[in-house]
Amino acid sequence: MSDVRDIGFRAYLICQWVFLSSTIILFNKYLLSTVHFHFPLSLVILHMVFISACAFIWKQLGWVDVPQVAPVDILTRFAPVAVCFALSLGLGNAAYLYISVAFVQMLKASTPVAVLLASFAFDLEKPNMSLFTFILLIATGVATSAYGQLQLDVIGVVLQMAAVVCEAMRLCLVNIALTSKGFKLSPIAFLYFVAPLCVVALLPAWLWFEATAISHNHFGPVRRTGVGMLLLNSSVAFFLNLATMALIKNTSALTLNVAGVFKDVLLIIWSVLISGAVVTHLQYVGYGIALVGVCGYSSYKRAQQQQQQQQVAPEGQFSPKEPEAQPLAHPSAPSETDEPEPLGGIASLPHTQLRGV
Repeated sequence: MSDVRDIGFRAYLICQWVFLSSTIILFNKYLLSTVHFHFPLSLVILHMVFISACAFIWKQLGWVDVPQVAPVDILTRFAPVAVCFALSLGLGNAAYLYISVAFVQMLKASTPVAVLLASFAFDLEKPNMSLFTFILLIATGVATSAYGQLQLDVIGVVLQMAAVVCEAMRLCLVNIALTSKGFKLSPIAFLYFVAPLCVVALLPAWLWFEATAISHNHFGPVRRTGVGMLLLNSSVAFFLNLATMALIKNTSALTLNVAGVFKDVLLIIWSVLISGAVVTHLQYVGYGIALVGVCGYSSYKRAQQQQQQQQVAPEGQFSPKEPEAQPLAHPSAPSETDEPEPLGGIASLPHTQLRGV
C-alpha cells in the first residue's frame, strides 16, 4: 500500500511541476504579447525581487539553512553565474515578443548542444563519437525546425539562441565556480545569493532600454497590466522553484528531464491548438529528430552516472544524492549538467538544477 502511495505522490509532483512550468511560460507570453507588457527585463527584475524577498523570509523563519559566504566568493563565484542567469532570462523573455511558444520550445531543444560545446571549451567534458552524434542529431533537428518556420523572425531567433548560449555558460560556471569548489546549497539558499545579483546585473540594461518607457505616465504600463497580475506571475515563478526542489528531492534529476520533454511537447500542442501557432510538417520532423538526440543524450549521461556510482560503491564512498544540496536550473529542453528552467522555462539539467523565471 505504501508503494502505491509513493507512486501516487511522485505522479502528483510530476504533474505539479509540469503544470507550474508550463504556466509560467504561457503566463509570461500572455503578459509580454497579449497584454502588451513589452518589458521583458522589467518582468525578470520583478521576479528576482519577489524571489529575493521570499528567500529572505524563508531564511528568517529558519526554513532554509543559508551558510555564511565571504564577500569575495560572492563576487568571484556567484556574480558570474548571476550575470549569465540574468541574461538568459532577459533574452529568453524578449524572444516571446517575436516568436511563438511552440517555436521557442523547438529552439530550446538546442540547449544540450550549447552546454556540450561550452563543456568541451572549459574541459568539463571529453569529446567522443557518442556526444558528437547527439550534437549532430539535435543541431540537425533544430536547424530543420527553423528552416520549416513559415515566417522566420530573425530577431526572435537570435534572442532565443543568445539565451541558450547564456544558459549553457551559466551551467558551466556553476560547475566550475561552485560545485567543483564544494559550494553545495539548497535551491532556496542558491536563489538567496543569486537573485539579488541578477537584479544588479540587469539594472544597467533596464535603465537604458526600459526605465523611461515603463515609468511613463506614473508607471502607466504597470497600472494597465495590474500590480496584482504581476505579483501573481512572480508567485508562480517562485512556486515553480519549490516544485522543482520537491520533484528532485523525491525522485531524481532524470525524472525532471523526462518531465521536461513531456512539458515541451504539451506546450507545442497547446500553442498550435489553443493559441493558433502555425507549425509545419517539416518543423514536426525537425523537432522529432532533436528530441531523439535529447533523449539519447539524457540516457547516455544517466548510464555514465550509474557507472561512476558502481565504481565507488564497493569502496563504501558512494552515498545517495542529497537533493536539498543541489542548486535548481532554467529552462525546458532537458539536458545534462544544469536550469533554469525560468525561472520561466529553460532547460533542466541534472548536475545543477535551477529553475528560472
